[in-house]
This record gives sequence, structure tokens and C-alpha cells, in this order.
Amino acid sequence: MRNKVLAVAAALLLPFAVASAQKNVPHNVLSIQPLNAVYTAYSAEYERRTGSAWTLGVGGTHWNVGDEGNEVTYQSADVKVRYYPSGHALMGFSLGGMAGYTSIAGKSSTGFDEKASAPTFGILLEYQWLMGASKNFGLAIGAGAKSVMIDEDKITSSSFIKAYPTSRVSIGYAF
Repeated sequence: MRNKVLAVAAALLLPFAVASAQKNVPHNVLSIQPLNAVYTAYSAEYERRTGSAWTLGVGGTHWNVGDEGNEVTYQSADVKVRYYPSGHALMGFSLGGMAGYTSIAGKSSTGFDEKASAPTFGILLEYQWLMGASKNFGLAIGAGAKSVMIDEDKITSSSFIKAYPTSRVSIGYAF
């Protein structure tokens, strides 16, 4: 009888013990990439822990490339899935993929405005630290590649890039 009472008490208290143990583990990171802004690329991202080793995120980027008169502007929104092999989502090494949609605007070689939109796909290799007493400061670095699934004849500017490398140096708030 005593063992049954202890088992029932443990079962009733287990959710509180798990919640208490996970209290200091952030489940979300909201970040920006301030170094990319130097190169006229503005990026922000939200990443949410969906399991012990998986996260799901959304990000947006506005990027200008080229010279005055031959400039191309990319605006993209992506959904990102990351796997953390260590089993600690949001901390450590991750690899992932992204899929999204990009709008491109530029000037043609003859001076006319051109616009096109298309889906995008990419890969990510990154490392993220959560620092501070409450693990609320996030720092992430990474690299990857992204491809815009668009017919190259849609944008004729010499500054148009269909597939390109990506980089990430992010700072953010984890909660």
C-alpha cells in the first residue's frame, strides 16, 4: 500500500519537477544579424525549439547587391528547420534546411525595371551559444547556400545572382 501511495505522489509531482527543471532552458530565440547590415543586408529570425534536438524558425532578409544603376534587390522570407545532433536544441552545432520565397527587383541591361518572384531552397551549417546566468543572450555563427528557383532570363542585370553562399553572425534574445 505504501509503495502505491509513493507511486501516485511521484506521478502527481512529476509534471512540476519537469517544469521546474526546464524553467531555465529557453525555447525561443529572436535574433538579428548586425554585421550583414554593413553590406546592406538586413536580416531577422525567430527560432523555436520543437523537440529535444529540433527547431523550427522563420526569417526575413532584405538585400541590395550591385552598383547604382545596376542594382538588384532581394526580399525573402524563409522557413528553417534545424537539427542539433547533441540533442540540445538551440545550443551547439546544427545543420538544417530552408525553403521560402524571394522577390527580386532590378534594372535590365537596357535600363528597364524588372521584377520576378520564385521559391528558394537552401542548406545551413551553424553553431549557437546561449550565454548569461539565465541563458538569455544568443550568439550564432554559420554558413550555408541558397538557390532561387527562377529562370535566369527574368532578371537580366549583371548583378543578379541565382545561387549564392549565405553567412550568419547573429545576436539575439532567448526566452
